[in-house]
Amino acid sequence: MAFVPAPSPTVVDQTTLMKKYLQFVAALTDTNTPDETKLKMMQEVSENFENVTSSPQYSTFLEHIIPRFLTFLQDGEHHKHVIYLPQLRKLVLEIIHRIPTNEHLRPHIKNILSVMFRFLEIESEENVLICLRIIIELHKQFRPPISQEIHHFLDFVKQIYKDLSKVVVCTFTLTHMFKSTTSENTVPSPEMVGMITSVLVKTAPDREDSETRTHTIIPRGSLSLKVLAELPIIVVLMYQLYKLNIHNVVSEFVPLIMNTIMLQVSPQARQHKLFNKELYADFIAAQIKTLSFLAYIIRIYQDLVGKYSQQMVKGMLQLLSNCPSETAHLRKELLIAAKHILTTDLRSQFIPCMDKLFDESILIGSGYTARETLRPLAYSTLADLVHHVRQNLPLTDLSLAVQLFAKNIDDESLPSNIQTMSCKLLLNLVDCIRSKSEQENGNGRDILMRMLEVFVLKFHTIARYQLVSIFKKCKPQSEMGVVDPGALPGVPATPTPSTTPAPPPAPPTPVAAPPQPPYPGVMCGQPAA
Repeated sequence: MAFVPAPSPTVVDQTTLMKKYLQFVAALTDTNTPDETKLKMMQEVSENFENVTSSPQYSTFLEHIIPRFLTFLQDGEHHKHVIYLPQLRKLVLEIIHRIPTNEHLRPHIKNILSVMFRFLEIESEENVLICLRIIIELHKQFRPPISQEIHHFLDFVKQIYKDLSKVVVCTFTLTHMFKSTTSENTVPSPEMVGMITSVLVKTAPDREDSETRTHTIIPRGSLSLKVLAELPIIVVLMYQLYKLNIHNVVSEFVPLIMNTIMLQVSPQARQHKLFNKELYADFIAAQIKTLSFLAYIIRIYQDLVGKYSQQMVKGMLQLLSNCPSETAHLRKELLIAAKHILTTDLRSQFIPCMDKLFDESILIGSGYTARETLRPLAYSTLADLVHHVRQNLPLTDLSLAVQLFAKNIDDESLPSNIQTMSCKLLLNLVDCIRSKSEQENGNGRDILMRMLEVFVLKFHTIARYQLVSIFKKCKPQSEMGVVDPGALPGVPATPTPSTTPAPPPAPPTPVAAPPQPPYPGVMCGQPAA
């Protein structure tokens, strides 16, 4: 079939245009049409898809294209090595994802979901990510009844978590560096795809002078760290929709989550010159998304999570330490997940390692963006934890808390609510410091004196730089009955009009009499004494 680009939709009749696009879609399953032509046809359909969805014939069009699309995708599973077919499959999936989720689509969702769930296990990383978005949208909009495919999907996700340690070892070991290539004309095994990013292929293998080309290898979805980062949100969605049916199944994720956040890349691999930082960021993102999943279910399965509390604490501290400095968005998500976890009774498990949380290089990291944007979130999360466990903290940790939050009181780069929060926390620590100092025979007096000095200096700063502007905004002193701010130490006096009567005006001279003052006792153009 010859491919002829379509003129503008404003010129061509809608009915004719829809018939043409139906022919394009029908050509997908035609073995006599070249894949390159099919790709160009689908590109045109994709570019004009908004016009298609607004057409009166859209419902009929949908009834014809969905079966064709699904047939094409399933028939092409065993021919994905063809040069144009991967692009074509991805484009078809993107078109399916763009179909409006209205009542016209409802009769087709069962068949679409069946194919999408199956593709999760066999498709490439890019296509699996699209399949996941399709699954999410269809479940959010239509809430289909639970099926055996849901249980199979949850088993599939659990298996990915179980195999993750092997994937991490293979992906981040020095023997399989990410920028390496296989030998020429060698197709890597499925287990290697994801670690090897390219292969060398000779256009004419029989000739010695044959041209060599480099082909990029897309990792399989089940071995992809990007895919793993998207799976927790779908499990959460499934739990929201089918809570009664999968409650026990979701509980089986708890030990898998703990093992996942405990995984680390060896220091030797991270220091290698070929270390792939982007892939490592994907790995950290997958761990943080998994921790966010735990934050969602922690209250539902709190007793079960409590059995793995030590792993949880260690894993969270590792993530705070290992999160790359340039990924501030990941650290923000990590702090939000930690904030939710620390609102439960399991926060007491963090008491033995509070000294690490008081270390700003661990809590906030060394990245400029993180320090500029995440300090309020980090300090409020830590302050909430300290407030609830303060009675159980040793004097050394209380001293670290005073040192950190006292510094925040005079930090003008922090919002005023964080400074106020720091003041309140320090006041709440006074009794704890006194009692712990008596119990441990420590230097609680010195800590309290430093705290008092911080408050005095803060009052001095307020009086010197802020009270003046505050009083200017207030009513006159005669109405307020307040003390003159000039009487405060360090505040410059504000000149006020004198109440002493002015001396009588000088007698007139023979030359010219001065003008009469408008007010008794005050000369024109001369201030009162």
